[in-house]
Amino acid sequence: MTSEELISPTTYDLILAAGGDGTVRSVVQAELDCKVDIPIGIIPAGTGNQLARNLGIYEENLLGEPLEDALKTILHGRPRRIDVGQMNGHAFVVAAGAGPMSDAVIMPGRDEKTQWKMLAYATSMVQTIALAPVMFKITTDGDSFTVTASGLFVTNVAYLGIGTLSESAELDDGLLDLCVLNPQSFTDYVGLGFRFAGGLYGGEAPYYIRKVKQVDIDVVPSRTESALHRVGRQIWSFLKQRPRRPRRTDREVIAMIDGDAFGTTPMHIDVIPHALSVFAPASERLDSW
Repeated sequence: MTSEELISPTTYDLILAAGGDGTVRSVVQAELDCKVDIPIGIIPAGTGNQLARNLGIYEENLLGEPLEDALKTILHGRPRRIDVGQMNGHAFVVAAGAGPMSDAVIMPGRDEKTQWKMLAYATSMVQTIALAPVMFKITTDGDSFTVTASGLFVTNVAYLGIGTLSESAELDDGLLDLCVLNPQSFTDYVGLGFRFAGGLYGGEAPYYIRKVKQVDIDVVPSRTESALHRVGRQIWSFLKQRPRRPRRTDREVIAMIDGDAFGTTPMHIDVIPHALSVFAPASERLDSW
């Protein structure tokens, strides 16, 4: 049986994706590859579960029951159409990223994430204080410019665990949000680390933001390093540790989508409007369903 026969509109009425954002992304990629449009129900059993959070499937609190809330959504919710991003032909539902702060998302291993959940990201996020930012060349909407950043994210969601990246971000507006983060102080880094660790929303991250339909991202060779990053490197040296990071060069950095490494820059990113049907709580707004 071919993949097209295995996952076809006449075979299933619903697909359940039990896992994190990477699992959901894989299911969405399979649907796009097979050219089918079957509603997806999300059971948030991963670490970040950012799409489930942004859809309102469950609330982040100590007394919350993510699995119970997810089942209620699947049984009593409604399908909602949302946008899907593409990075070099690979689908993503939450965000694509590059730079040290993006690297911090992919550094924790499976065992760390299983044991510590979102806390697994705290150390890796703070470690980025010892890593020099990257100079990126960004081309979008006929405009081309360079920017130095510790983290560059192209996101389809408002919340990414590091504060409110974009209050105007919508899952179904046919646009993606280009967010450039460049923390300037030790307090900024620690604050971002703990927001990521605790999943606390609402804080403002230092950023530049722009709505885009498509964007090309490349690395400009440079040796940019602030005094803050030099001090950070000295601190890690004093502790006789080296901050972990995926391998990168002056000409390319790791490309991330939905928490996983997917090749390197350059990155061509665009949006497929309303490409995905996913179950969301019936209390969410109905105008796009």
